[in-house]
Amino acid sequence: MPNIKIIAKNPNAYHNYNIDDKIECGIVLTGTEIKSIRKRKS
Repeated sequence: MPNIKIIAKNPNAYHNYNIDDKIECGIVLTGTEIKSIRKRKS
């Protein structure tokens, strides 16, 4: 299994909405998308 890194969250969703179920999913980024995310790394 590859190393999974969370790049986006929405904590206000639990405050603003009634969340009944939670589904986790992911996508694979390649090319310019991943380069842009890696540049933001501190």
